[in-house]
Amino acid sequence: MTPVNQRFRAVRTALWHLRHGGLRSSGKHLRRLLEHVGFLRKRLRRETFPVEQRLTFDPWPIPQREPSRAVRVGVILDDFSQMAFGPEWRQVALKRDSWRERLTEGLDLLFVESAWRGNGGDWRGHLQGVEAPSAELRELVEAFRADGVPTVFWNKEDPPHFNGYLATAALFDRVYTTDVECVRRYVEQLGHDRVGVLPFAAQAAIHNPVRTHGGGPTRDVAFAGTYYAHKYPERREQMDALLGGAIDVEGAMKHGLEIFSRVQGLGRNYVFPEPYVWRVMGSLDYPRMLTAYREYKAFLSVNSVVDSPSMCARRIFEIAACGTPVVTTPSAAVGEFFPADEVFVATDRAHAGHLLRAIVRSSELRDRAVHRAQRRIWREHTYASRAQRVLYDVGLSDTAERPRASVTALVSVGHPERLQRVLSTLGGQRDVVLQAILLTRGFEVAEHDLRMQAKDLGVADLVVLSAEHDTPRATCRRRLIQAADGDAVATIDDSDLYGPHYLRDQLDALVYSAADVVGKQAHYAHIEAWDATILRFADKEHQFTDFVLWQTIVARREVARTVPSSALRHREGTGFLQKVVKADGAIYSADRFGFIQVQRGAARAEGVSDAELLAGGEVQWYGRGDAHVFV
Repeated sequence: MTPVNQRFRAVRTALWHLRHGGLRSSGKHLRRLLEHVGFLRKRLRRETFPVEQRLTFDPWPIPQREPSRAVRVGVILDDFSQMAFGPEWRQVALKRDSWRERLTEGLDLLFVESAWRGNGGDWRGHLQGVEAPSAELRELVEAFRADGVPTVFWNKEDPPHFNGYLATAALFDRVYTTDVECVRRYVEQLGHDRVGVLPFAAQAAIHNPVRTHGGGPTRDVAFAGTYYAHKYPERREQMDALLGGAIDVEGAMKHGLEIFSRVQGLGRNYVFPEPYVWRVMGSLDYPRMLTAYREYKAFLSVNSVVDSPSMCARRIFEIAACGTPVVTTPSAAVGEFFPADEVFVATDRAHAGHLLRAIVRSSELRDRAVHRAQRRIWREHTYASRAQRVLYDVGLSDTAERPRASVTALVSVGHPERLQRVLSTLGGQRDVVLQAILLTRGFEVAEHDLRMQAKDLGVADLVVLSAEHDTPRATCRRRLIQAADGDAVATIDDSDLYGPHYLRDQLDALVYSAADVVGKQAHYAHIEAWDATILRFADKEHQFTDFVLWQTIVARREVARTVPSSALRHREGTGFLQKVVKADGAIYSADRFGFIQVQRGAARAEGVSDAELLAGGEVQWYGRGDAHVFV
């Protein structure tokens, strides 16, 4: 394109912004145009060029956690998959010059994926290509098999690269694919049925909603990926719909659409065209991308494969787990994995624009959608569950699913009329292995009748304790903790309200945060005298902290037993948290959903008046709002 044509197109684009978005949109476009004057000159002088780095983020601190299993696994993986599976087992990256020594040290499994540059490039060209599988790879697999070690191959590039990796897959005892439609093809080609489906997932240790600051996301809409001018026309159509829709509505946003290119300097075929080129912010390595995932109100994702029921972009799981809504295009797999109110699917450019405008404007829409998507991910789509499936299939585990953590609910009940509501709340908790311990203070109950009532309400494991009304609360708490059998203990207040997913969400937070104690600093409170529900400490979600509401404390059982007991009410509860911090423990404030503090009468036992409570929060609505809070 000649310089004259470049100028003509720039003027035409500016007029389009003025006509469709007014002065604000055209002014934003002009600023971008001026920023890129030097960039445009470079483009006119040469065919390939580096993209100016206009925006970056601090790298996300990737935690180094102790692997959750003792099994030792030799791997050939790309960088992404090494981080994904690393926390799940004792991972040994096999190098071409030292894998024999690693085998003699004792390995339980060989796990190899369809890696283009396996183990930092050491196995580049050995798994796929005209000479693949290489003699070296064949020797490695045969040595493991001769030593009685199960061998597994995972083709994450199916279906487009089925043929490219088929010969490599044939070397292994068991094969997994990301595309369920390829299972039959593998069975036919390999002559055995040791073939399974292993979709992408999220790694809870890395992909999680933990934040380093309050106040929510700081940017608007992002896309990270590669533009292919010379191939994948369906993918280009998807990008035009999503990116075009974002551009159509960015006039109402502070920053608008920002693009991070994954490929730079490879020629015009990989250069984002106008009007996208002006929105390219540069490139981010993966640790910085993990921070970017958390800094945007919406992330766009396209799918190279649209007709597979099980193959979609891995970033959909990762971004949603990090707490940012994903807007993508129609795909069979996305519909299989997530409902439309968890991951947003745009059918065309106009629909994409409407969705993005709604998502950017409404924090409630964003937060509810990702909270539901995260709950589904923690339950069904983590690399912990993927690894468990593999280990079970090869005979290294007795169960296909990881055992769920158990929790003991600790409830001190001061009034007999509250017993049924407490039992109903606990019996309604979903997807948890629950033990309930009720300690009645100042009254006795017919234990047999109470157990029958509890069983009818869904509480099968019930322990009943009793104490005098004037028994110190710290003493009551010690008795409750000593009777607990759960992996975690949860303090439940008989005056407040807990949604059906409350305990499951709190246990999930214990896992992804690796904290010793989780709870809620940001929370809803309902003031009955006003019939008003407020949100308190709104900027204290998804952060490590030194304080959470005592009624929401969930702690690892060993922590609760080790830290000197306090009553866990008001200032004494704060004392318990202070002791946890003093012992170098970590406290994490999770999401604001699933719990409502109830203020009955002029003041609670802590002495906090209605007016004081109102002063410390912001009214969200009148009425209790269970349907919203108990998402």
